Amino acid sequence: MSESNSTEDTPGAAPPRRTGKRIAGGIFLILASIALFCTGVDAIADPDTVVARSSNSARSPDTDTEAKIGGFLLCSFGLTVLGFGIGTIVSKGPLFAKRKA
Repeated sequence: MSESNSTEDTPGAAPPRRTGKRIAGGIFLILASIALFCTGVDAIADPDTVVARSSNSARSPDTDTEAKIGGFLLCSFGLTVLGFGIGTIVSKGPLFAKRKA
């Protein structure tokens, strides 16, 4: 029989602490979400700039509707990444581990 890990079975064991990597990763995710959200708002507010930038590419230029949809998607993704970044900093345990009943 294998020995059980004593730290897992101890009822009075302290919960895992936040590590520096987790806090740094959370801060990075929050900053990335801010950049995504600002880019999305810029695309929604001024789609002409997006169309002008895409006209220099080899493919056909974007339309105003495509620019606004892309901006909305960037805003949505930015909010999702923001929530994940805040959750990374706030949670103390493993993010994707199964919880014991």
